[in-house]
Amino acid sequence: MQLISSLNLRNSEYLSKDRLISYHHQLRLIFTLGSQVKNILEIGIFNSLLTDLLKRNGYNVTTADIDPNLEPDIILDLTNDFSTLKDKFDAIVLFQVLEHLPYEQSEQALKQLALITKKFLVISIPYNAQFLALQIKYSYARRSRYLLLHMPKFWSTKPVCNEHYWEMGLKGYPKKRILDSVAKAGLTIKQEFTDPIHPYHYFLVLEKNTK
Repeated sequence: MQLISSLNLRNSEYLSKDRLISYHHQLRLIFTLGSQVKNILEIGIFNSLLTDLLKRNGYNVTTADIDPNLEPDIILDLTNDFSTLKDKFDAIVLFQVLEHLPYEQSEQALKQLALITKKFLVISIPYNAQFLALQIKYSYARRSRYLLLHMPKFWSTKPVCNEHYWEMGLKGYPKKRILDSVAKAGLTIKQEFTDPIHPYHYFLVLEKNTK
């Protein structure tokens, strides 16, 4: 896995309009969990924007990353055993992280994450599809209306990002395979969401099975 700090990204380049849309939904979906969540482990950081937003809203946030140059609270490699973190966090959040591992390793990481979280796991993964999105907004309407047509690129094996081993929708990685992995990890889907304006990021709010 290539460290994000080695890519020489600048915030002005990284914080695109589409990525800011995703930050909005990351925060919004965590808010929907209400008072059940106070202590959060955020895995995979770059500019700490989400961390700052969560802390400003009263959450206790611990950061973890494989890249020591980002100065996370915990140096964490998802391919290793991290069971010592079990039952310390109400929710674990990781956005656009799992696809940076080969799929079999990401499955094992998902199982470990399901084991250590107290209640929830909130993730996003890339959804590689051809799409057409239309937004309709009226002056007196409180919310925009959307039409989204999309088709997974099941004929292709090429991720959008060269740093990704896989992306949902590509050949060999249909949505069903990803959702089966979620179920095998002992997690139940509480919410699924994609923004019609930026459908490349597919969000899942997952709840730990207690039985």
